[in-house]
Amino acid sequence: MGRFILRRLAQAIPTLFGITLLSFVLMRLSPSDPVSLMVAGASDLSTEDITAIRQSYGLDQPLPLQYLSWLTHVLVGDFGQSFLFKRPVIQMIAAALPNTLLLASFALVLALSIGVPLGVLAAHYRGTVLDQVIRVFGVAGHAIPGFWFALLFILVLSVDFRVFPVGGMQTIGKDPWDLGDRLSHLIGPALALSLGGIANYSRYMRTEMLEVLGQDFVRTAYAKGLYQHSVLFIHALRNALLPLITALGGLLATLVSGAVVIEQVFAWPGMGRMTYEAARSKDYPIVMAVVLISSALLLLSYIIRDIAYGVADPRVRHR
Repeated sequence: MGRFILRRLAQAIPTLFGITLLSFVLMRLSPSDPVSLMVAGASDLSTEDITAIRQSYGLDQPLPLQYLSWLTHVLVGDFGQSFLFKRPVIQMIAAALPNTLLLASFALVLALSIGVPLGVLAAHYRGTVLDQVIRVFGVAGHAIPGFWFALLFILVLSVDFRVFPVGGMQTIGKDPWDLGDRLSHLIGPALALSLGGIANYSRYMRTEMLEVLGQDFVRTAYAKGLYQHSVLFIHALRNALLPLITALGGLLATLVSGAVVIEQVFAWPGMGRMTYEAARSKDYPIVMAVVLISSALLLLSYIIRDIAYGVADPRVRHR
C-alpha cells in the first residue's frame, strides 16, 4: 500500500506543475492590465510612476522569468502580496480557506446523508409514487442552477418568512461560539452547494441498489429472516457503495470551486468570494494561489479515491 500511495503522489506532481503553468500563462495573456486597474482614477501619476509600479511587482520581466520567480517563491510558502488588498496572500488565504472548507464539508455531509438514503428508498420502492417523486427530484436538482436556488432561498426563507439570515457567517454582536447562530447562517449556502450532489447520489444509489438487490446474497439474507432495514442498509448498501467512490473523486475541489458563486450570493467570507473580487481586479497573486490550492485539493481527492479503491479491492494496488 505504501508504494501504491507513493506512485500516485509521484504522478500528481507533474500534473500540478502543468496546471499552474497553464493558468499562469492564461492569466498573464489576458487583455486587461492589473497596474492600469490599480492606478485607475489617480490622475497625478506620471508614466514613470506607473513604470516603477510595474517594476516593483515584476510585471516588466519576460513571461518565463515571471513564472520562475513565482514558482520559486511558492516553493518556500510565499504567495506574494495582493495587488488589490496590499496584504500578503498567505494571510488572506489562512483567513478565508477554513470558512470555505467548513461550507464545502457541510455541503458534502448533506449531499451524502440525503442523497444516499433517497437512492436506497427509490430502489426498494421501485415503481411506486415515492420512487417517481425521488426521480423527479433528481432531475430537478440537475436542472436548477445553484445560484438561482440560493436567491430563491433568500427571498422566501430569509426575506419573506425570516427563518434564516440573509447572508454572512454570523450575526453582528453574537458570540462567535454560538453554534445555533453559525448553523443558521450555514444551512442556506450549504443546501445550495449540495443540491447537485444530492440529485447525483440519489440517482447513482438507485441504479446500484437495483443491481445489488437482484443478487443471490440478498435473497439469502431475506431467506434467513433478517429484518428488511438490515438487508437494505447493511448488506446491500455496503456492496452498492463501492461504485460511489468514483463519483466522490474530485468532489471536494468541485465544492470549493463551486462556492465562488454561492459565497457571493450569501456574502460568505470564504475563498470563493475572495477569488471573485480578485479575478475582477486581475489580482494575479490571489488568483494563482487559489488555482494552486484548488488543484492540490482536486489531486488529493483523487489520491484518496484511489487509496479507498485499493483498500476495497487489493487488485487495484498492482495496476
